[in-house]
Amino acid sequence: GLQAIKDQKKVNAGAQFFQTNLIFEPDRLDDWLEQLDKRDVLNKVYIMIGLVPLKSYKAALYLHNKVPGVYLPANILQRIEKAGEGAPEEGVRIALELIDKIKGKKGISGIHLMTLGWEEIVGRIITESGF
Repeated sequence: GLQAIKDQKKVNAGAQFFQTNLIFEPDRLDDWLEQLDKRDVLNKVYIMIGLVPLKSYKAALYLHNKVPGVYLPANILQRIEKAGEGAPEEGVRIALELIDKIKGKKGISGIHLMTLGWEEIVGRIITESGF
């Protein structure tokens, strides 16, 4: 699509690295990655996927409603809301599920884990994800 054409121009101009916005629907990456592959871009650039472990329902709503370009699907919002006091643990589970879906995709070089003040969770997520 159009984004892949823009990204191809960036690579042709010297870009070596792409960082995505926060991703909560990994399957939506497939079309973009396929388009980049068709344009022979995937082997010329490193792609880091933006990911945030959700610590609370309030944080999830903020990201969904206030951060441009970030969309949390209803099932993730419902899981975090339903978790109540267990939201941080559910947020880690969701992050690990997302990483598992992302890490096998062609062209993905890594994850940019954005912890939003929850740095102590990084080691656990790295260890448990096996990335």
